[in-house]
This record gives sequence, C-alpha cells and structure tokens, in this order.
Amino acid sequence: ERERERENCQTLMTAMAQPYTTLQTHNLAEISVLDEHSLLTAIRDRYESDLIYTYVGEILIATNPFRPLPIYGHSAMLSFKHTAARTDSNEVPHIFAVSRRAYESLLTTQRDQVCIISGESGAGKTESCKFLLRQLMEMSKSPLYGVPGLESKIIEVNPLLEAFGNAQTVMNDNSSRFGKYISLRFDGTHGNVVGATINQYLLEKSRVAVQNSGVS
Repeated sequence: ERERERENCQTLMTAMAQPYTTLQTHNLAEISVLDEHSLLTAIRDRYESDLIYTYVGEILIATNPFRPLPIYGHSAMLSFKHTAARTDSNEVPHIFAVSRRAYESLLTTQRDQVCIISGESGAGKTESCKFLLRQLMEMSKSPLYGVPGLESKIIEVNPLLEAFGNAQTVMNDNSSRFGKYISLRFDGTHGNVVGATINQYLLEKSRVAVQNSGVS
C-alpha cells in the first residue's frame, strides 16, 4: 500500500513539476499579459489536468478538486522537506512548498512568519490549514530535540474544533462556523516546535442565530 502511494504520488508530482505548456511557467506573475481572462483560463486548464495549485507572485492559488489526490502522502512531504525552496518559476506550486518556505524563512531571518488562508465557502480552507500544519510539523521534526508527541497533539486539535464548530451548508458539507488564528512557537536554535496556541476564536453568531434552508 505504501509503495502504491509512493508511485501515484511520484507520477502526479512529476506532472506538477512540468511548466504549463502555454504560459511556460508555474507563476502567472511572470507572463507578459496577466488579466482576469488569462488568469482564469490558466487556472481552469491546470485544474482540468489535476494541477490544482498555481502561483501568482508570492500567492498560492488552490482549487478544490473535490476528490482525493495522491499529492499529500508521506512521500510528498519528504520530497518537499528535503528540497530547497526556490524563488523562480521552477518552484513547484504546492501547499507543502508554502510550509517549507515559511519554515526556512523563520530559521534564516529569526523573524515571525504569517500564512493567511482565505477563500469562499467550500474552497478548501480547512483542509489547506491541515496540510500546512502537517508539513510544518514534518519540517520541524527532530529525534533529538523537542517535546515527544507534541506534533501529533497539535494536528489532532483540528478535528476537535471541527466537532464543535463545523456544520453542513448548501455549498459545503463541513463548513467552519468560526475563524481561527493558530500560533506555533519554535525553538530558535534547533527549529523544532515547542508549543501552539489558538490566540483568537471568532464564532459567526449570525449563522447560529438564523438557520437557512438546507443548512444543519
């Protein structure tokens, strides 16, 4: 099973690494004409080829495939962990690459890093947050330093919050009723995670007070 996962992941990761045939870049900020039409056309064409990630400058655009893709397994995590971040158009667009870049910038600059995930309902914000955290935990994992089991505890917080704060809507079967700001703390010397807090908890009271048709 692990070998099949690795092969499927490698096949799709290879496809992701190939430049977009028309634009010749993974980063749409580098094309000569960037307008609404060219942006939407490129994202649509990539989406139809299972290339759900696209860069526009420093921004990563993600489209929800609404089905599992073999690009988030352990093999993919290790691939991004052991590959140096790039700033040119050859950087493979992926949520794991965002995690890697944030983590490497944290260590090299010794300054706080912020990742903002936003989008429409059902766009995949909750899942993107999970993948971002998973890769950050993988990047900071160390057999010599850190608190044993802490990475797993941080990741397991999300399902607990979802159990109390998520519900079904017309557009999204697992819609978050809240916004959260997760703060991770890392050891400045060894780079391992040493703690995490949810600094802000924003409950959307309007969704609780009024229940529309088709919403649970």
